[in-house]
Amino acid sequence: MKNQFLRQAWTMMKQHRLFTGMYLAGTAISIAMAMAVIITLYIKLGPIYPEYNRDRTLTIGWLQEKLLDEDYSQFSGVSHHFVESIKNEAKNLDMLCVRWNGKRQPTSIITNEKNDTESTSLPDWVCSNFWKIFDFRFVDGHPFTEKEEEQPVAVITTTLAEKLFARHDVAGEYIRIDTTRYKITGVVEPSATSIESAYTSSEIWASAYYVNPKNSDKDNLHGENTVYMLAKTPRQLDELKEEVMAIFRKEIQQRSKKNSEFNLTIFEHWEHAFYLYKTNGEEAGLFEGIAKYLYAILAFLFIPALNLCGMISTRMNNRLDEIGVRRSYGATKGQIISQVLCENLLLTLIGAILGLLLSYLMVCSGYSWILTLFEKGGHLKVVSGITFEMLFNPTIIATVLLVTFVLNVASALLPTMIALKKDIVQSLYQRR
Repeated sequence: MKNQFLRQAWTMMKQHRLFTGMYLAGTAISIAMAMAVIITLYIKLGPIYPEYNRDRTLTIGWLQEKLLDEDYSQFSGVSHHFVESIKNEAKNLDMLCVRWNGKRQPTSIITNEKNDTESTSLPDWVCSNFWKIFDFRFVDGHPFTEKEEEQPVAVITTTLAEKLFARHDVAGEYIRIDTTRYKITGVVEPSATSIESAYTSSEIWASAYYVNPKNSDKDNLHGENTVYMLAKTPRQLDELKEEVMAIFRKEIQQRSKKNSEFNLTIFEHWEHAFYLYKTNGEEAGLFEGIAKYLYAILAFLFIPALNLCGMISTRMNNRLDEIGVRRSYGATKGQIISQVLCENLLLTLIGAILGLLLSYLMVCSGYSWILTLFEKGGHLKVVSGITFEMLFNPTIIATVLLVTFVLNVASALLPTMIALKKDIVQSLYQRR
C-alpha cells in the first residue's frame, strides 16, 4: 500500500509540474531562510571553537564610580586586587583570567625582526589562564605558562604566522609588537567565533602581566582588566555571579566613599552576544535580544506554510471529482487522507533537502552579510570564515525539519478534511 501511495504521489508530481515547482520552491526558500537565521544564532550562542564553555562563562566588563557631588561617572576595568579577592573567596569559581585593556591605540605593528616583514593587528593582552578557559588547538609550540607570563611572550594564529613567516612552525621565533621584542611560544588555529566582539577573535595574544604587573594597582578597585570567569557548572552561574557581587559590595563598604556610588557590570555570554549588559541597575532580558531572530524564524516558517495551505486548498477543490470517483469505488476517508499526506511528505522531503543545500550556499557565500544582518550599527566586522561545526549541528537541522514537516502536514491536512466533508454526489457533480 505504501509503495502504491508513493507511485501515485510521484505520478502526481510529474503531471502537475507548476504546483510541484511552487511547492518545492516555497518549502526550500522557507527552510533556507530559517536555517540561515538559526545558524547565525548558533554562531553567537553555541559552543563554537574555541569558546566551548559559553554556557558557564561570566565576564566582568567594567566598574562605574558615580561622583554624586559632581554628577560625573568614571568607567574603568577592575584591579588585580579585586581579581585576587574573587580567586580567594568565590567558591563556585572554576577558572579566572584577565585581559588588560590599557593600550588605547587601535592597532599595533607586528614585525618579523629577521626580515622586517610586518602586519598590523590589535593584540589581546591576557594571562596564562586564558588558555585554560578557551580551548585553542595548537599546531606548533604551547601556550605561555604562569612562569612565563611576566616575560614578553606571545601566541599567534596560523594566519598571522603565514603573513610574517610564510610558515606555521614558528614557536621559538621572535617578533616585535611595535618596538618591544616578544618570543612566540605557540601557534594556534584561528578562532571560529567570527566577529570582533567575541572573546577570542584576535590574531595575537601577549602576556598581560608583562605590560601590567600584578602589583600595579594594589588595594584599589579601579584597574584596566576585563575578567573572564568559568563557573564550575552551568547551574552554578547565577551563584557565582552573586558571590562576585557580594565580594564587590564588601570591597565598597571597606572604602566607604559617601560621595560615590559604585556599579559593577557582570554579564553572561548571551548578554555579551546581544550587547544586553546590566548597567546602572537596569535589567536586560533575553527576549529583548533574541526577539528579532525569533520573529524572523517564525515569519520564514509560518508565512510559507499559510501560502501552501491556500495552494493545497485550491488544488483540493480541483480534485473533488477525483475524490468522488475514488470514494464511489470504495476508497475510505483514511485512504484518501493517507494519499494526500504521502504526496505532501514527498514534496516536503525534496523541498527540505533543497532548502538545506540552499541555506548552506547562502551562509557560505553571504557569511559576512548574514552574520551582521541583525546587528546595531556597523561596528561589527567578520574576522574569520565559516566552519563545519557552525553549519552541521544535528539538533538544529532535526528541529527545523521537524517543525517544517509538522507545518506542511497541517497545511495539507486541513484542506483535505474540509474537502472530505462534502458527500459523494456533490463531489461527482464537479465533473459537469
